[in-house]
Amino acid sequence: MSWSSSLYSKVFQGIGDFHLRENDYVFGNHKFGGNAQSITKNRWIHHTSFLWDFNVQNMSYLKHPKRAPAYRSARSHLDFICRMKDYMPRSTFMDKTVEATETQFSLRPIQLEAIRTCTEAEFCPSSRFLTNEELEAAAVALQ
Repeated sequence: MSWSSSLYSKVFQGIGDFHLRENDYVFGNHKFGGNAQSITKNRWIHHTSFLWDFNVQNMSYLKHPKRAPAYRSARSHLDFICRMKDYMPRSTFMDKTVEATETQFSLRPIQLEAIRTCTEAEFCPSSRFLTNEELEAAAVALQ
């Protein structure tokens, strides 16, 4: 996850006390983003969710998670999280994210209509269920 932290450190430079803590993006001790990634043979995907805004009343409906990062220190949701919008305007975030991403990746603009047509393309899954014969053959090969 450190590569994404280096990218976003450019976005949040001089704003709050930004850093990656465990798998979370934080300003100081307050979480405003979470990450997940999957890396396989020749593919990877990285996903970040940012907490732009929330309704304080809705936080009372959330249960305390069974698993939590150590830095949470059993704090309530309201004491643990923060709104990203309190740190920068959305347009600034978008502009800085594009600028920072261009330093590590090659970007090109695309029209929304072109993206919609991509969803009509046939998907070829790279994973499949193995037959009993294939599983048995693999087990024999390991002996």
